[in-house]
Amino acid sequence: MDKILLIGFGKLGSHLYYSLLSTGKYMVTSAKKRSTKKSILAGLIRSADVIFICVQDSKVAKAAESIIKSGIPLKYKIIFHTSGALTSDAIAELKQHGARTGSFHPVQSFAKRTTRLTNSFKDIYIAAEGDKPAVKKAYSIAKSIGSIPFTIKKENKVYHHICCVMASNFLSALNGRIEETGRKKIQINGFNNLTFLNIYMPLARQTLGNITKHGAKGSLTGPIERNDIVTVKHHLDALQKSSKELLTFYILMGIETVKLALNKKSITKNEASKLYKLFSNYIIKQ
Repeated sequence: MDKILLIGFGKLGSHLYYSLLSTGKYMVTSAKKRSTKKSILAGLIRSADVIFICVQDSKVAKAAESIIKSGIPLKYKIIFHTSGALTSDAIAELKQHGARTGSFHPVQSFAKRTTRLTNSFKDIYIAAEGDKPAVKKAYSIAKSIGSIPFTIKKENKVYHHICCVMASNFLSALNGRIEETGRKKIQINGFNNLTFLNIYMPLARQTLGNITKHGAKGSLTGPIERNDIVTVKHHLDALQKSSKELLTFYILMGIETVKLALNKKSITKNEASKLYKLFSNYIIKQ
């Protein structure tokens, strides 16, 4: 029976915790609080076979560093982060200490923390990337919680995350505009390959479900809502190289998302101004 440790118990981490626990196949523990003592964390790391880093993108490297600083031998341990934007390179330093590393990204939206099993991992897709042993373990864990794993190339991870942002975050912003104008229906076209689109449908359906319960503003998540300007720039750079048409769409929807995030008060006016300036720079470059 694998012993699994989750570092981080936020929106995603809490849902993953109860999903793993419900299988009866794993011993699951979680470092839930920032105040977790180093000695306790070291003990949890020592006993874990698999570690999931379930923190915000900007804190992934710091979490990896805390694992190394624990001084616990990491040989043969499998360590994942759950970021959609980052590749396994974000925790590459752990490999130097013997760990097998990878990214385990649930293509799903988690609007709130949970204190119980929600079946939010059932029939969703998991993007796996990293060392072969890590990817193999990702497949096993994903299937055990009712998810559908697929492998993605490291260089394509950014485009996968762009699709997630379009399917979820932009959809929230789009519905905010719909609510504002009183329209009741909207249809989004543009994907010809239904099999490809199916990867993002559970995420889109969950986002729509969140909008039904919490409204567009309350359901907004993602890099713009977090003021993660580094990830937004990464998306813009990738699209500028590959598709000017999609870049224009991303900028337009990104501006709408900034407006919704500002309305939600998850970003300040100053942060919004910096995001607007970033988008305008790419309009000029076109």
